[in-house]
Amino acid sequence: MKNYFTKFKKTIALVATIVLGAIAFVPSASALVDTPWGPARTTFTWEDPAPYATFNSITNNPQLGDERNFVRIREVADGSKFGDSVTLEMGKTYEVYIYYHNNADAHEVGKTAIGIADGASVKSSFPATVKKGKKATVSATIFAADTDPLAVWDGAYMIPSRDLYLRYVPGSATIHNGGALNGQSIGPDYLFGDGALLGYNKFSGILPGCNEYAGYITYRIFADAPDFTIKKSIVGGVSTVKVGDEVTFKIRYDNTGTMNQSNVVVKDTLPVGLTYIPGSTVLYNNNLTSGKAVNDDIVSANGMNIGDYAGSTGWAEVVYKAKVSADVKCDGKLELVNSAIISTTDGNKKASVTITVEADKCEEKPEPEPDCTTNPELPECKKPDCTTNPELPECQQKPDCTTNPELPECQKPTCETNPDMEGCQTPEEIVSTGPLEITLAVVIVLGIAGGCFYLYHTKKTLKHVEDKVSGKAADKKVEETKKDDTLSKS
Repeated sequence: MKNYFTKFKKTIALVATIVLGAIAFVPSASALVDTPWGPARTTFTWEDPAPYATFNSITNNPQLGDERNFVRIREVADGSKFGDSVTLEMGKTYEVYIYYHNNADAHEVGKTAIGIADGASVKSSFPATVKKGKKATVSATIFAADTDPLAVWDGAYMIPSRDLYLRYVPGSATIHNGGALNGQSIGPDYLFGDGALLGYNKFSGILPGCNEYAGYITYRIFADAPDFTIKKSIVGGVSTVKVGDEVTFKIRYDNTGTMNQSNVVVKDTLPVGLTYIPGSTVLYNNNLTSGKAVNDDIVSANGMNIGDYAGSTGWAEVVYKAKVSADVKCDGKLELVNSAIISTTDGNKKASVTITVEADKCEEKPEPEPDCTTNPELPECKKPDCTTNPELPECQQKPDCTTNPELPECQKPTCETNPDMEGCQTPEEIVSTGPLEITLAVVIVLGIAGGCFYLYHTKKTLKHVEDKVSGKAADKKVEETKKDDTLSKS
């Protein structure tokens, strides 16, 4: 190898410059173990190369390190170093690096039949789609008709931050070496197909041994993804209305992905209580910045096709009017939810806005009783656990007075057992009297009555005596006799 450096020092310097310019990362042994390389094969060193044609089997390449780790990747924009893995993000471009080197000793066999790789080729692959968080691999295989082993392969990992489509960047596949092929494009149909021929001055597939004829392939991939946003709003921002008011709604669409979206459809669903005003829909977008009146399909069953929109830049707004119906039923605080859906070939998204209708003489209705038959899990429907909570009022058992009337709880209160009970107290204005007081009162009443009778009888007897003395009694007798005769004659 030392003799080779002396003879071809200018060529080696050129190749070393190319390799150093592209490779800025020397992998560790652990990185090699982690990458999907193969097959297991005899290895060599920079000082003691192979005595036959073999690819990428030197373990201490001054610029690369272990040549078995020959596929690497990096993000282009941030100028990061090539490595064994990268995190993929939507809208970013990544560059793949594939190193090749026939390790045959140039001084001894590198340019002889035993040291020349015939039909030397390279092919690569990467997945068209990747899923968020799931490790994916970009890989490459170098092979020939007379090398040992016939093919070697390696890969680098890609960890997507979201679901992505990976696209080859047209015209980016290029070969880099110290010969006339340096900077030439490689056809993607070959590179991603059956393989692209390698060479030094032309794509011949003939590759002599040692570092003079080493080189690398680069190509780029783009992380692509569809995405969009939808926003529903009320023009003017006033969300509280009354019966008969008109409300202007706006639906905003933005293509936030990196892919174009065609035949975007917008559909609005009006709730009961809102009536669409025919002829009120206006469409705005990149090409209709002043707006254009369109048909009323936005509230139709199939919605309205608003056209095609470019990735990252396409946008549209649909504005239309609706009226709060006169027969809207008030239920305390009435809220109407208006929803819109945007449909694309990459999926659908929905957005809603709520308006509050204020109605006159709208009384708050009581909350309905819970339906424990269909909703037994409701807190109001659950019975208390008297086993663990016997002290709860609901858990106290009432005595059965029908079968146990002698129980104290079943006895009705009386004035004897409850003198303080209402109705058991003597009114304050009545004075209590004993038996002696009652007897005395009876004697006094009888005495008064007897005295009155004696006085009346005495007065009558005295009057009769006076009449006899004066003769009035005889005259009165004669008059009474005359009256009796008169009556008998008549």
